Amino acid sequence: MYLTKGEKTMKNRLFIFLATFLMMVAIQTEAKKIPFTVDAAQFRYDDTHSLCEFYYSFPDTALRYIKNGNKYIGSLRINLQINSSTLGVVDKKKWISDNISDTAIRTHRRNLIGQKSFILSPGQYTVEIEIYDINDSTTNAKTTLQLIVRTVPKNSIALSDIELASRIYPQNSSSADEVNSVFAKNNFIVVPNPKHEFIGTEPSLSIYSEIYNAKTFAHDSIRVEYKILDGAKREQFTVQLLRPALSDAIVESTSIPLDGLSSGLYYLQLMVQSVSNPTDNITAIKKFYVLNPEMPVELAPSLSEDELFHSSEFATLSAKRVEDEYSKAKILATHAEVQLYESINDNIAKQKFLYRFWKERDPKPETPQNERLDDFRKAIAHANTFFSNILIKEGWKTDQGRVLMKYGFPSQVDRHTNESGVRPYEIWYIDGKQGGIQFQFVDLKGFGNYIQINSTAIGEPRNDRWFEQYVQMFDSGSNQLDPP
Repeated sequence: MYLTKGEKTMKNRLFIFLATFLMMVAIQTEAKKIPFTVDAAQFRYDDTHSLCEFYYSFPDTALRYIKNGNKYIGSLRINLQINSSTLGVVDKKKWISDNISDTAIRTHRRNLIGQKSFILSPGQYTVEIEIYDINDSTTNAKTTLQLIVRTVPKNSIALSDIELASRIYPQNSSSADEVNSVFAKNNFIVVPNPKHEFIGTEPSLSIYSEIYNAKTFAHDSIRVEYKILDGAKREQFTVQLLRPALSDAIVESTSIPLDGLSSGLYYLQLMVQSVSNPTDNITAIKKFYVLNPEMPVELAPSLSEDELFHSSEFATLSAKRVEDEYSKAKILATHAEVQLYESINDNIAKQKFLYRFWKERDPKPETPQNERLDDFRKAIAHANTFFSNILIKEGWKTDQGRVLMKYGFPSQVDRHTNESGVRPYEIWYIDGKQGGIQFQFVDLKGFGNYIQINSTAIGEPRNDRWFEQYVQMFDSGSNQLDPP
C-alpha cells in the first residue's frame, strides 16, 4: 500500500501530535513531593511506658483542591507505622487531614499542623510515615524516623523532651476550640511547631516540657534555667526561674522573647536543678530557627584557618582525647590520611589534623555545624547503646558499629533471632549509598556480637554463600565451614 504526499504529511503531523501529547502526559504525571516536616517528643505515661507524640506540618499550597459545593477541599492521607526491631509492627494509624477553604488556594497562607500520640515501651523503633494527596495520586512523600524510647529514672529529677510550640494557652480560655482539642494536655492547648521556625519582627519562643520526681528529690523548690545558644553553641542570654516543687509531675511552660536575635540557627538548652542539691540536675537541648526580617543573618567575620582552628573544639583536646577521636575517625580515613597522622608526633599538629579532617567532610561549610561529624557521633552513641556485648564493651568497635559510622543508619533492618536451625543474623539495607547496598551480620558465637559476613558495598568483603556457610547449623558430620 502506498501513501500519497498529502497522506504522508498528515501521518507525520499525527505522529508529532501523539509524541507531544505523550510527553505532556509524562510531565504532568511525574511524581510531586510534599514538603512534609515531622517532629516528636516523649513524656512519661506511667512507670513502664512513655507517651510519644508525633507532630507534622505541611504548607496549604501542597494540596490539590477540589470544589465541593461552595467550598474547596484539599485532603491528605497519612499512614504512620511504628516498627520494633524485636516485635515487628507494634502500632499503626491511618487518617485524613483536610483543609477547607472558601477559595482555591494558589498562594501560601499558612502551614497545616497535626499531631498523633502513641504509648510505647522503652526500646528502639523505626517510624515510617507515608503521605498521599487524595485528589492527586502523583503527589506523595515518605519519611523514616529512628526513635529511642527512654525509661524515666525513678532515683533523680527527670525531664521530658522539649516541645517547641507556635502557641500555648489555657484549655479553658476563649482561644480554645474543638479544632485545637487534639493539642490539649494538662489543662493547656499546646499547638506544636514541627519546623522549629519563629518568624516575625517580634518572635517569641514558646516552650512546653514536664518535670518529674521534683517533690521527692528537690523537696522544696527547683531552679529552671533557659539558655539560648547561637549556631556555634555560644551563649547569647540566660533566663533563670525559681519554681516550687509541688508534685512529682510538674508542667513547665514559658515564652521567651527573641526580638534581640538576628535571623539564624539557635539552640535552646533547658536545665532543671534541685536548689537544695545542685548536683541533682537534668538537661535537654533543642534546635530552632529565628526568621526576623528586621534582623538579617549576621555574617561571621573573615577568619584565617589558624584562627578558626583555635576557636574549634579540636584545639582543646588532650593527647589522650586526640588519640580516642582519631581511633574513631580512622574508620573514614583514606590510606594517605592514616599514613599522615601516624607520622605526626606533636599533639597540636594532631589536633590540626583532626580539625582539617572533619572540615573536609563538612557537607555545609557555610553553617556553623558540621553535619557529618554530628551524624558520626550520633552513630557512635547509638552503637555504644545497642551493639555492646560481653565480648566487645564499646559498641562502636563492633562490625555493626563500624558500618553504622561509615555508611549511616540503615533504611531497613531484617532481624532473625529465634529461628530453628540457624544462627541469629541481621540484614541491613542502606539506601542512598552506591545506589543501595546491603550488609549481612551473623552472631557466630551466640554472645550477641554480630560479625559482618557479606556486603554488596564496594570495597567490603563479599561472600555470596554466606547463608549456607555461616547461618545454617548442620550436624557435626556435615561439611559446613566452622565459623571464624
